[in-house]
Amino acid sequence: MTTPIAFGRIRLRVNPHNSVYLILLAAALVTWIYKPAFLSADNILSMLRQASALGVLTAGQLFVIIAGGVDLSVAATMQMAIVVFTYGFNLFGPWGLAVGIVLALLVGIAMGIINGVVVAKFHVQPFLATLFTGSILTGIRLIITGISSAGVIPDPIRFLGKDTTLVVPNAAVIFFLVVIACLVLFNRSVFGRQLVAVGTNRRAAVFSGIDADRVVIKSYVAAGLLAVLASMLLSGYTGYADMWLGSGFEFSCLVAAVIGGNYLGGGRGSVLGAVGGVLVTTLLLNAVLLFGLDIAYQYIVKGIILIAATLSGSLAMRKG
Repeated sequence: MTTPIAFGRIRLRVNPHNSVYLILLAAALVTWIYKPAFLSADNILSMLRQASALGVLTAGQLFVIIAGGVDLSVAATMQMAIVVFTYGFNLFGPWGLAVGIVLALLVGIAMGIINGVVVAKFHVQPFLATLFTGSILTGIRLIITGISSAGVIPDPIRFLGKDTTLVVPNAAVIFFLVVIACLVLFNRSVFGRQLVAVGTNRRAAVFSGIDADRVVIKSYVAAGLLAVLASMLLSGYTGYADMWLGSGFEFSCLVAAVIGGNYLGGGRGSVLGAVGGVLVTTLLLNAVLLFGLDIAYQYIVKGIILIAATLSGSLAMRKG
């Protein structure tokens, strides 16, 4: 649903996907008024770095959401990936890092296949299926690592997550490239159209000749692979492999997606809306820190936004 807004001769058409940028503008303006340091170059670059890992993860979640599912195992996949490539480097050096990255990607693919098969073939609710597989993967990770962290993050990973190229954070460049790739896939590829068809009406998609199970499995594989990439950006940014690094990101990426108008019903989605949701979510965290508030306020705000966005999406579907 699109609502026209007029400013003199200028008419804007606001929909659930672009309205997030009005929220972003208003939130940025209020934060800047009370905390002028918000718009400093250092703070903007820092927010771009913070947003990149969440943004890549949200892009992966968007594949699953459009197909009508949800993936709550992405944080567990991120954490396992960090353990795998960090252990590889700490034990065997640069070659170990290369092998570790390959193994981490295989973990992402394996998790995607398992999630997709459980959801598509056995018809388990995506929320429960991915919650359980994520829990199992977390248990395996804890058995491997015990109570210690995975160790020091390798310099090549630090280069991706922390360093800059011509002032622009490398993580932001990677996020931008992922966004471009997703725009092409969703809008210009057969797979993108199949995702929308399956998410809109799975039975009709099957009758039209689409292998719905395969499409769902591919969507989870995409989420798993992008979760691994997000793990590199996040660990590279923080510089350490904490036991619970990335904890809560499975819900943060959902919040970012639904703020951008990507409702958890499937059949439609907007990459640019998701980007706006990521920026708003990151801005909220930054504002909490700038105002010196306890981090608990961030979770309260995220929960309220998630509930409000889900309810508005449900109402929009009923009206439609």
